[in-house]
Amino acid sequence: MLGIVIANWNGEKLIDKCLLSLKNQSFKDFKVYIIDNDSKDNSINVIKGYKEKLNIELIEMDHNSGFAPANNIGIKKAINEGCNYVLTLNNDVEVPNDSLEKAMNFIENNKEYDVLQLFMINYFERNKCDAAGLVFNEKLIPSQVGYREEVSEVLSKEISIEGACAGAAIYSAKALEKVKLDNGDYFDSKFFAYYEDVDLSLRLKRAGFKTTVLKESIVYHMHSATGNKTSGFKEYYLARNLFMYTKRNQSLEKYKKAKKTYYIILIINLLKNFNMEVLKSVFKGIKDGNKEAKKIEYKEFN
Repeated sequence: MLGIVIANWNGEKLIDKCLLSLKNQSFKDFKVYIIDNDSKDNSINVIKGYKEKLNIELIEMDHNSGFAPANNIGIKKAINEGCNYVLTLNNDVEVPNDSLEKAMNFIENNKEYDVLQLFMINYFERNKCDAAGLVFNEKLIPSQVGYREEVSEVLSKEISIEGACAGAAIYSAKALEKVKLDNGDYFDSKFFAYYEDVDLSLRLKRAGFKTTVLKESIVYHMHSATGNKTSGFKEYYLARNLFMYTKRNQSLEKYKKAKKTYYIILIINLLKNFNMEVLKSVFKGIKDGNKEAKKIEYKEFN
């Protein structure tokens, strides 16, 4: 069985479209685990309205735990209930009727892959790719393959990826169990939001698990629909978590050499989106990121 894990926070309109698309899937052997992060809108009633139409378990949090912790709760439940594969899905994603069937058919015939990226297309500009996976440079800086490129161009070329964007990614339970942290986390709960899928991707890569993109299993993603682009929230976590995931996934020597590059990247991004709120958020993120990184150790996988 496939476990589908969705974290939700104040996404009543988004989650409705997402669940309706899951209800209409040709593939039916799945259970949906929704972790609601203390939504204040009508999300809970919308979700409960699908309980007669879908196999859903709703976990209601009494606070906003964040994307990573919420997903961990759902993943753990799915694996404990016997799901061999887990699909993490953003609540702002719409899944065409045959996408899950195509994905599961591929998995059945290609067991060498443990991480599978569904092909993410921009919901509003359906000729534009949103994400076809992740690749990394020598300093572990990630790039989203295909981002903002023409869908036809991305589909026409050979794609080799090293990681998956958790907005629509399938992971084998075997792989997740192998690389989970000592505290039982799959996604590092300290990340709260952003880069948690990058960190997981690097752990999976270092452990020898193969990743591929499923070009025929598409989803439509309302990119940034659930993020806050102006308050500094995103900029803070992108700055902070950069130091945390890079420290975990490379030797201390390499990390120290690469830190200058990380500062340059953050400064360039700051200049592109400059305002005082973002400035304060980035500098606080750098400070907190360096502090948290000191607690993280690089560990080889056997």
